[in-house]
Amino acid sequence: MATRLLPCFMLIALALTGPFATAAPTVIKFSHVVAENTPKGQMANKFKQLVEERLAGKVAVEVYPNSQLFGDDKVLEAILLGDVQLAAPALSKFQKYARSLEIYDLPFLFDDMAAVDRFQRSAAGKKLLTTMEDQGDYRPGLPA
Repeated sequence: MATRLLPCFMLIALALTGPFATAAPTVIKFSHVVAENTPKGQMANKFKQLVEERLAGKVAVEVYPNSQLFGDDKVLEAILLGDVQLAAPALSKFQKYARSLEIYDLPFLFDDMAAVDRFQRSAAGKKLLTTMEDQGDYRPGLPA
């Protein structure tokens, strides 16, 4: 299941809001739009479990499913504003920045997960990893 969600999670922004050495744990708010019993919801809960196992007392993950905090349309702005640190929006939400990422919203283009993995390791797949680098450091309300 984790391999199937890799394309969804590979572009997620993770901005930790403090050093790991602080007395209080760093809190990561993870916002997503689906129910906990879906693959994305299960993966979010697994992420929480793994982070809290491996960084016990240093990092706490709060998962907010079902658009409790933000819907896909607002979550990217919420990340930029620091209101949420992690999200799993549909890649179609990135279309105004990089339309090429929409390829992952067309799963029928790939025969199976092995084909997705091969594509991601190819030159074209690796190029997708940098498609948003030229977008700059956008902050809502500030000049571009």
